This record gives sequence, C-alpha cells and structure tokens, in this order.
Amino acid sequence: MNDSKDFICNRNYRIWMYTVSHCTLILRSEKQYFDVEYNDKYDNPNTTIDVILNGVDFISIPSNFDGIYIKKDNDKFIFNNNENWYVKAFNCWIGKYDGEIEDQIWQRDLDYDEIIHL
Repeated sequence: MNDSKDFICNRNYRIWMYTVSHCTLILRSEKQYFDVEYNDKYDNPNTTIDVILNGVDFISIPSNFDGIYIKKDNDKFIFNNNENWYVKAFNCWIGKYDGEIEDQIWQRDLDYDEIIHL
C-alpha cells in the first residue's frame, strides 16, 4: 500500500460505473490485447487500473480521459489540472487488477494486486 497526494497515468480511462446508492464512482483504464496494434505500449498491458472514489457528492468530469492526472485538494479530486473537472468525494484509491473476470466489479469482489490511496 502506498499513500500519495497525486496520481499520474498515461493510460486511457473512461467512466466504468457509478452507483448512487453507494455514492461510488469507478474509472477504469483500458487493457491492451496482443492481437491489436497500439501506438503506445503499456507496461503490464493485461492489467487494468481502477480509480475508485467513495462518498461522492458531486461529479464534473468528462466520460473519457487520454491519460489521467488526479490531485487532491481538500475534499475535491481535481482531474488533469482543470479546475472544472473534479469529483467531490470522501476518499479515492487506485487498484491494479490483472485477472480475467473484470465484471466482478459489480459485486465489488475484485482482488487488487496493488492499492494506492490518495
């Protein structure tokens, strides 16, 4: 486990899930597949990286990101240094997952290989 104030990743992300009842927002990076040609190759291409925000009160972000930078400022998580792109939430953590059953995220049963707390 690693604690930090910022998170930077050059992967493409999109909103993967939002649940009102649990006030949880999940952004997920794409995987890269062996049979597809990519301009930029990721380290660990079979790994997805999830950004999980809990206690979400407000969301003002685009649905997709070409690279992501998250900075914590009090109860706001600001995206890509754009003051208009932020999520107001209680906490944010990042989980790296290299399993095959990605849809288990709906049951919140993913066993992350590494976790980073912002």
